Amino acid sequence: MSDCHELIDHYGRKPLTVTGLHSRTIHSDLKTSKRYISRQVSLEETRISFPPPFTPFKMASHIPAIQVLSRQNYEDQHIVSLPNAYPLAPLKPSSIRVKPTIISLTTNNFSYARFGHMLRWWDIHPLPPSIPKEYSDSERFGRISCWGYGEVIESNVSEVEKGTQVFGYLPIADLPVDMEVKISDKVTQQFMEISKHRAHVLSIYNRYYISPPFKSEEERSQAREGLGFDSIFLLFATGYSMNRFLFPWDPAELVTPSGTPGDSWTLQKGTLGPNAVVLVFSASGKTALSCAYNLKHGRPAGNLPRMVIGVGSETSQSFTEGTGLYDKVVTYDIDSGDLTSELGLHEDSKIVICDFGARGGASERWAAKLNATHKEVVQLGIGGECVSITPEQATASFLTRHKAGGDAKPTINASAVKDQAMEILGEQKFFDEFKKKFGAFKEQGAVKGMKLTWGHGMADVGKGWERLYKGEVGPDE
Repeated sequence: MSDCHELIDHYGRKPLTVTGLHSRTIHSDLKTSKRYISRQVSLEETRISFPPPFTPFKMASHIPAIQVLSRQNYEDQHIVSLPNAYPLAPLKPSSIRVKPTIISLTTNNFSYARFGHMLRWWDIHPLPPSIPKEYSDSERFGRISCWGYGEVIESNVSEVEKGTQVFGYLPIADLPVDMEVKISDKVTQQFMEISKHRAHVLSIYNRYYISPPFKSEEERSQAREGLGFDSIFLLFATGYSMNRFLFPWDPAELVTPSGTPGDSWTLQKGTLGPNAVVLVFSASGKTALSCAYNLKHGRPAGNLPRMVIGVGSETSQSFTEGTGLYDKVVTYDIDSGDLTSELGLHEDSKIVICDFGARGGASERWAAKLNATHKEVVQLGIGGECVSITPEQATASFLTRHKAGGDAKPTINASAVKDQAMEILGEQKFFDEFKKKFGAFKEQGAVKGMKLTWGHGMADVGKGWERLYKGEVGPDE
């Protein structure tokens, strides 16, 4: 399981209706709502009718809540009410106050928790001053963030008016969050979060995208269908950047997976042509599917690989085949036979292994076998297997994986790849061209067979999180 999604809507109190292949009504009462998980977000034809917008004057009568996790085990989750949160402190200079409205939960959040002590993801949204005493020990408890939308409810930044929509890395909460911002002078409709406690964070987590306030409730309602797709914005960006800049058709656009000029990635490794066969492990995940889409639909003629093959579990095989993004879909265990025959490889095939989180070390097992039969086998690590481990185990796993893979299997730093690409193209050009590709992806229906389910409120956050870590989310959700 990888890249699972749940969308939570924090607006209003009327029923939220989602219609499509699976028509349903999701009640928005925080105490009685029962809908919660969407593994794959808004990826079938879906129409969404939304309740009235959040209005700030109601905050005083609403008791906000946040998700709190054990820093030792992300399965130990608490949805904590904050009865003493209001009134909020005065807004600091150069700041905005954002109320999360739509958040998406994914198994990427589990990675943030597993490696948060190493990359300091726990520090991005600290425990608030109003946290109850039993959860106030920041050595034991913390907060992990998610990608989603919020609405500006207070601002002293002239370029960001009240009502502005904000997309980016938000806390898992319905408690407003304050951000110190610097409006970008290189690209329109973006700002960077510049608070001191976030200065160490990779740039991708401090970059936010803004759009104007809705002019009417009708406009807000009509926009919601697209916002469901936008929840995979950053996952699609990884697939897009891999396809264009790690496997470039223009040599001048080559970047390295780690962002370090001295790493082992070369133009020879990144060149894809008619003899190339790309193996995508954990093929049903949204980042993997985004990569497959870009490999199939985002390259010039003459620079397409001969085949893109999806590798995954038996459970996800039918769904993965149904997306139409892979030339062939196989299961992890077929390496018990002859891989050359099973995969339809040629003697001179260049094999590119993209590991988005294979189970049981399958990609390394396959690589060892293919290296014995083929001269050119390229490996690339993008994600890890989704398992619950302690911080100490996570550190050991990270060091072991990097030592074992070394130059043979570099691991992607998605933020560094994007930063290098922006340095080459310029920020405005990068985002203009990316938005065009992402818009085309959404316009043609994104990925066939995926569906959207909405939850509502923090109670559904807790239920959705539990379904994710228990592996109860189907491959088409």
